[in-house]
Amino acid sequence: MRLIATQRAEYGRQPAAVLGASATLPEGVSPATAEEVLRTRRFDHGLYVTRAAGRAARALRDSVPSLAAAPRLGLVLATDRGDQHALLRRLPEFGSSMRRGERAPTDLFRSIAYFPVGRIARSVSALLGAHGPVATVPADPGQAGRLAQLWLAARRADQVVVVTAELTGDEEASATAELWQTAPGSRPAPPDPPDPHGRPAMPLTVTGHVERPHTAGNLPWAELLESALTGLAPEPGRRTALVVTSLLADAGEQAFAALSPRDAGPPLSLAVPSTAGRLGFDETLVLVGSSGGSMTALGVAQDLVTLGRADDVVVCGVDLVHGSLSQALTLMECPDLPHMRGGSTALRLRAATPGDAGSPVLHTCALLSPPVPDAPDRPMPLDGVLLRRRPCPRPAHVALSGLNTIDLACAGQLAARLWPGIPVSSRGDVRSVSADVLRLLARADTHELPMGVAGVHSLGGTGYCVAARHTP
Repeated sequence: MRLIATQRAEYGRQPAAVLGASATLPEGVSPATAEEVLRTRRFDHGLYVTRAAGRAARALRDSVPSLAAAPRLGLVLATDRGDQHALLRRLPEFGSSMRRGERAPTDLFRSIAYFPVGRIARSVSALLGAHGPVATVPADPGQAGRLAQLWLAARRADQVVVVTAELTGDEEASATAELWQTAPGSRPAPPDPPDPHGRPAMPLTVTGHVERPHTAGNLPWAELLESALTGLAPEPGRRTALVVTSLLADAGEQAFAALSPRDAGPPLSLAVPSTAGRLGFDETLVLVGSSGGSMTALGVAQDLVTLGRADDVVVCGVDLVHGSLSQALTLMECPDLPHMRGGSTALRLRAATPGDAGSPVLHTCALLSPPVPDAPDRPMPLDGVLLRRRPCPRPAHVALSGLNTIDLACAGQLAARLWPGIPVSSRGDVRSVSADVLRLLARADTHELPMGVAGVHSLGGTGYCVAARHTP
């Protein structure tokens, strides 16, 4: 992996515009409308990490013109808390609205929407036009680089931008954007046209499955994670990697503890290494900030096995819904909240063998990043996204994965483009936060294979996969 370019940027508080007594408004603009515009601008200026990350990414794009034409550009964002400060500073208002049972005012609504760190990755991805794999990871030293290196080695991307962004003060942030690509001569040129699946991947068979529901509050995120992983501890003599994915991890409960005292448990930065080390896992990767991380995690698992970096991979999606997330979505009057389920779902996968003949295996797992529109009746732009499909079993039916109505509508569009004429099966009302694709695969009836899964999640994790009976 070779570093091509680096750009750094900072962003701090901007002077707020104030309407003076003599200010003249444009004709037809009321003072209330003008005030709303100013409030929106002030909120946008307060997204320090988003702004710093955008500045660094824009500077990188401008310094490397070839980025604009990269069809398989990947993005890894590394941040611990992103712009969660926008909500943390308004927790008293959050608590007041919660007690009154009223819809959050506009500024608080926006602060809640920007709490998941995947919002920053979505913004930077759109700025760069990154249509390859996109993921957000904690700002753990080396994790972002390891994921970028994996995607390059697996040929999921020709180039990967790694953006590291964090607050550096109360009202300022800094960011670094790096462009990486495979060193010359280390691999042959990519196929023409490029294949979004990367190199030929090994089919994976599921050798273990654990589900732990989350139906009540006051359960630490770390405890829910451990309860799933304990049942899938590494087998002796097998190198077992761990990929954990979570929309909010412990961040929501840590914040909510300031309003409603509770034991939020250890933070993600301590819980994952501690649990993985105690159980004996080897390489560990954590994906955060998106409800769709399980599709990305399955792609990572396939790459780790295909490249010989692991014998087994345990993929675990875990999130709490009862508690901070449900309270926040209630204030946003989210119509999809009744369908969302928390809990932990974990699968253990390994390369399929001749002895697995007839068993369900995961074939293709492609990771994409088309822009997701903001309304379910708008088409998702897929013309610039590579959808070339390597020969694999044609699905008998397709299951859709998404967190909200817009996600599922777009997943339907993706499925129609990928497999025209293939019926979409009913998936029921339950949508598992962070583990939706894992749950669909784990519960697939072997008599209904081959099955395709088209998943669209606006904060990252869009892609598709095929599960079929293994035929060596």
